[in-house]
Amino acid sequence: MNHLRMNRFICLIIGLTLVFTLVGCGSQASDQTDSAPTKGGTLKVAYASEPDTLDWSFTSATATRDIGWNIFETLFALDKNYTIKPLLATGYKVSSDKKTYTITLRKHVPFQDGSVMSADDVIASLDRWRKVSSVGQITNSYIKKVSKLNDQTLRVDLKTPYSSFIESMSAPKSALAIIPEKIAKQALDQPLNTKQLIGTGPYQFAKWDKGQKIELKRFKKYASRKETNWGGLTGKKTAYFDKIDYLIVKDTTVRQNGLKTGLYDYAQGIPSDLYDTLKNSKQVAPVTYINGYSTLTPDKSEPPFNDLKARQALNAALNKKAIAQATYGNQKFYQLDGALFDPSQKQLYTKEGTAGYLAYNKAKAKRLLKESSYDGKPLTIIYSNDNDNYKRIAEIVKQQMEEVGFKVNLVPYEWTTFLAKWKDPKNWDLEVVGWSTRFSPSELGMLVLNSNNSGWYESQKWSSLLTQWGKADTDVQRKAVLKQMNETVYSELPFYKIANESSFDLRSTKLHYDSWLGERFWNTWKTSE
Repeated sequence: MNHLRMNRFICLIIGLTLVFTLVGCGSQASDQTDSAPTKGGTLKVAYASEPDTLDWSFTSATATRDIGWNIFETLFALDKNYTIKPLLATGYKVSSDKKTYTITLRKHVPFQDGSVMSADDVIASLDRWRKVSSVGQITNSYIKKVSKLNDQTLRVDLKTPYSSFIESMSAPKSALAIIPEKIAKQALDQPLNTKQLIGTGPYQFAKWDKGQKIELKRFKKYASRKETNWGGLTGKKTAYFDKIDYLIVKDTTVRQNGLKTGLYDYAQGIPSDLYDTLKNSKQVAPVTYINGYSTLTPDKSEPPFNDLKARQALNAALNKKAIAQATYGNQKFYQLDGALFDPSQKQLYTKEGTAGYLAYNKAKAKRLLKESSYDGKPLTIIYSNDNDNYKRIAEIVKQQMEEVGFKVNLVPYEWTTFLAKWKDPKNWDLEVVGWSTRFSPSELGMLVLNSNNSGWYESQKWSSLLTQWGKADTDVQRKAVLKQMNETVYSELPFYKIANESSFDLRSTKLHYDSWLGERFWNTWKTSE
């Protein structure tokens, strides 16, 4: 059975009907005009947070993703309507028992080191992804064997049917980035170094001046797909700029003012309370898109939050309505909703099982805290001060926790230092971070078992639900699993969801840019007038 026709994978279309085929979803509004594209020049992006790596497979960090997907590509990818379509693959077939996938590859696709992609490169990339990616690690538990049939064809045999297999390989976070076999085997389970940042994308890595800028340049031999109406991460891609400079600019005011004066062409992470002031500007134009949700995660590997009573006390102490209003201001940019996925994601969304989301009750919080094993010692909340929202959330959470009897210290770090501190439970008791939009339960980084991302969450129930999700064949079955997933989050409290959020970036009105989920700069150009 040829599965270029997708009948179950995620297609998120805001304002349109969901469609689940590989042959076309509805169109989406574009920021581009009818002006003819202009080739050349340098795109200057005011980038809010410096990533710790550009290895798109190794981490789910948005700062890595939004640069990495200009360099690397995957076998399958989401189009502009969030439907799965081929990218480096031409398609696949699945056996009648749903345990064998035969994947065919495009021919004559060059890597940025001059070599040409073959099944050997894909198999090596797949092997590495199964080790270093949180999504790949979940997928790996289902894989029995990966073998080469010929240079353009590989076969994957599964231990049991896994309905999320192609979905996982198209994940835009912790992605299955295809790299040369030699590099994949050299890197093994370590992040790619700068010499190993070799992909098939429209732009290639040039240099990285730490703390200042990351520079990409046009990949002149890029082999594009031909489909002009796909968009998203697949279809036709043209690199119009000679270079892209991601300039590390951590100050929000500097990013905003630099865009107004022409110093930058695109600025990331603008405070949402400035939207009404800037939306009608002749110099700049707003760029908005759904961007997952903000969270507060406790370290469950040690006291006090290894005690469920302490976690329940904290849940009752959090007035999430007050936190969201103070953090985001403009209601256009947040939504109070307790589900694991966005309401727009019709195939993934259910509100059932979220009764514990808005559980604010100060009296109950005080009672539960007294019943818990909390010993009154100060707790440490860490966050990245590169993000204004994280700072606001941390400050309000501290206030609300102290009102019910917790003692709290706030410790801010720049993004790269925060990531390093996050890995060791000795450094924190709670951490504030946002998780960008995900497209499968296996991609939910804040619930990756026994990792710092989840605060060392261990749960037989969650593990069982992930298995059930992978085997679910119908929408009814999946909705039932999603309900139980919501219920598990609010009964075990591995993290606290604050609010769904939308991102607010700015672009120059001279920049012809097609807005999507996170910035990517192929099919983008700048006019001189």
